Amino acid sequence: MAVRVLLIDAHEDARTSLARRLSRDPELEIVGCASSVAEAASILPHARPDIVLLDIHRSNGDGADACRELRQLTEAPVVAFASFITPELWQAVKEAGAADTLLKQIDTDRLCREIRRLAE
Repeated sequence: MAVRVLLIDAHEDARTSLARRLSRDPELEIVGCASSVAEAASILPHARPDIVLLDIHRSNGDGADACRELRQLTEAPVVAFASFITPELWQAVKEAGAADTLLKQIDTDRLCREIRRLAE
């Protein structure tokens, strides 16, 4: 059974690219893409993700706040996904309930392995 993944990133090109990368793995299924936590809230009930990848560099707010909001909406692990992370932001998202933090530069095979591991 495939791991069901919900992607949240404010940038459409980033969402599309990430979905394309992850779709290459037959053990992963993209069940939704959203530009914000508010948009994800409408997707979550029918998407039923096993894991949520959240871009924590938000144009409309704090990544830790977004993580905290998601943790209230779903029991699926929330993974903070970022192009860079400071120790302060890492600590903030961990305290907000993130299961882990992954950098966007991670190679696709390793990213897929990490998603499967974190969804267990």
